[in-house]
Amino acid sequence: MQSYLTSGFLLLSLVLQIGNRCDAAAFAPGDDLVETLQGVEMVHSDLSTQKNMMGSLSVIIVRALGLNGDGLMKTNAVARMWYSSIYHETNEIKSDNPTWNAVYNLGVVETHLPLKVEVWDKDVGKDDLLISCTQYLTQGTHTFTCSGNGQVEVKYSLICEPGLTGSQCEVGK
Repeated sequence: MQSYLTSGFLLLSLVLQIGNRCDAAAFAPGDDLVETLQGVEMVHSDLSTQKNMMGSLSVIIVRALGLNGDGLMKTNAVARMWYSSIYHETNEIKSDNPTWNAVYNLGVVETHLPLKVEVWDKDVGKDDLLISCTQYLTQGTHTFTCSGNGQVEVKYSLICEPGLTGSQCEVGK
């Protein structure tokens, strides 16, 4: 009889730890405790994975150099960036060497996704894509450049959420 009480206490404490991710009403006397505990462990593992690879991200689109949008006239330069569903666009600067220093604080993001940056020459009819690149990010503060029809310089800072470490903010060891 004591083993049923111990098993019941263990099961109840696991259900309470998991919270509403487990349906306590689904457990009945006679259920196989091993199968139940394996199911609870799978839910717990899913919760841990959801908290993994998270960090605060700030991006600065610094400048572009040597753009050649229209050939004869200065480029109507604009930079665009995407991180997952987050999108930002700089202001337009009429220059082949624009400096934006546009700062975007994206907040807490999933760190395994790529950052996409493009530079465009805005025209009355159709905009011209000059530079496009995708960069996977790592923890810390870094600068990278992308080339195409000119170059663009981008800085970013990725800070792992508490308890996460490693280049992409994995679960702490």
